[in-house]
Amino acid sequence: MELQTENNQATLFNLASIDVKIMILRQMADALEDEAAGLYRRVAVFEEEEFLLFREIEDRQTEINRLQLKLEAMRCERDRVIGKIAGIREEVAAMRDEISNNEEEVALANISCTQLLDVEMMSEQPPGPVYFQRLVLP
Repeated sequence: MELQTENNQATLFNLASIDVKIMILRQMADALEDEAAGLYRRVAVFEEEEFLLFREIEDRQTEINRLQLKLEAMRCERDRVIGKIAGIREEVAAMRDEISNNEEEVALANISCTQLLDVEMMSEQPPGPVYFQRLVLP
């Protein structure tokens, strides 16, 4: 009987051991499910952050595109102003050439006019009194 009692005890121990193992496995499965649920929440947070970052990238790309258009407009305006400056400089150079040519003509005209006046002055009588006229009595 002792053998049977030992067998019963061994069987009971094995059954208890199996029940404990099953209980431990259930607890481990529950813990793994909890961990999986936590990881799902973490994945959801990552997806939300990804969405927000993607929106931020889109907003910044829109701003970059706007700034690039503004830069192109400024460059076009700069090129237009540089062209205007070149036109003004050409006009100034033409005016200075004309002034230079006219100055030469005026100087030559003044020289010839002065020479004519000198010749006329030499041929005339000396000028009379400036302040008082002399009266010639008969």
